[in-house]
Amino acid sequence: MRKGRFYERPFFYLCSRKQNMMMKNSNEHSIRELAMQFVNKCGKQQLYAERTVLDKWPEYIGELCAGQTQCVSIHGGVLKVKVPNAALRFELTGRKTMIIEKINADYAVPVVKDILFF
Repeated sequence: MRKGRFYERPFFYLCSRKQNMMMKNSNEHSIRELAMQFVNKCGKQQLYAERTVLDKWPEYIGELCAGQTQCVSIHGGVLKVKVPNAALRFELTGRKTMIIEKINADYAVPVVKDILFF
């Protein structure tokens, strides 16, 4: 078969070439997949989970409470939260175990062991 213009080539050749161009190569991955592979390979799952907890804080306690609190840091399983309102601090301290359970339910390993409200 000679290689001429595309209209001179048989139809099945054009179809198979189009399918090959549309198929995803086995070595192509999304950026998210590559980032997760890197995190897992380097053993930084705990660090990634801790960062995710800080980002998802409003989902765990609600938008209203999240607006009056500030997640400062998490280190060694201790989440530090700044709460300027004393009444809210007292309420959150009473619900501490429930909040910890809600946070750890999203992860395979426990991320938060204690919460320090100050």
